[in-house]
Order: sequence, then C-alpha cells, then structure tokens
Amino acid sequence: MLRFDRTVSSEVPAAPSRCIEVLADIESYPDWSSLVGGIEVLERGADGQPQKILMRTELLGLSLTMTCLLELGDDRAALRRLPHDGAGDEERFDAAWTVRPSGAGSTVALHVAAALDAPSAIGLLGGRVAKKLVDDLLGDFRRAI
Repeated sequence: MLRFDRTVSSEVPAAPSRCIEVLADIESYPDWSSLVGGIEVLERGADGQPQKILMRTELLGLSLTMTCLLELGDDRAALRRLPHDGAGDEERFDAAWTVRPSGAGSTVALHVAAALDAPSAIGLLGGRVAKKLVDDLLGDFRRAI
C-alpha cells in the first residue's frame, strides 16, 4: 500500500473566486491537469454541479480509476475517493484545496492524503510519488489560472 500525506501551497495571480470557479469545473480537469486522463460525471446536485464522478488518473505509469465526491465551499474544494466495498476497502484519496486572498491574487494550498494499492516498485518510491503528484497538480492548476 502506497501511503502519503503532503501539503503544498503557492501564490497565484487570480482572485479566490476565480480559483474556486476553476476547481469547481471538474469536467475541465483533463484540459489543465497532466495527471487527470478523464472525468465522467455520475451524479449531479440539484444545482447541476457534478457531485459524484469517476476519475481516471496516470502517475509514473500507475493508472488509477476512482469514484470520488466533489465537495465545494466558498474557499475550498475537495475530492474524496469513495470506498469500493465499504469498510473492507483500505484505499483512500483525499485532495483538499484551500484558497485565501493574498495581495492582488490568492494563496492556494493543496493537501493530499492517500493510501493506494500500488505495485511494490511504486511503493518504494512513495516520497517521490507523493511529491510528483501533489507538486504537479498544483503546478498544473497555477498554469490553468
């Protein structure tokens, strides 16, 4: 099991409302994220906003497909992996973005906590995998803004 918990933050030249707008547009993630290969909306809320999605990702040759919930707030967005088979599923993936005003733009923090079933070779590179995933995801977001 590949386990990691990593937080990074960065200044971006966009208002918090613009940052949340980009994060809320889950269907556009494959357009700006090098890690997200596809998004399929499984359920929408009453407001039409995607809530439950199927996300396909690729990282260092490891392909993952996860069913996730998208949770949105005024200053945050989070993707949380849903268990496949209830309490017996030890895998997890939580990516939480927090956006705060900062000068003429925003400070965006990304916290990812994960426990993913991965081949042993990938598991040996745990720290590097965590760094690449979280840093690349935040870097891609910065470029999208």
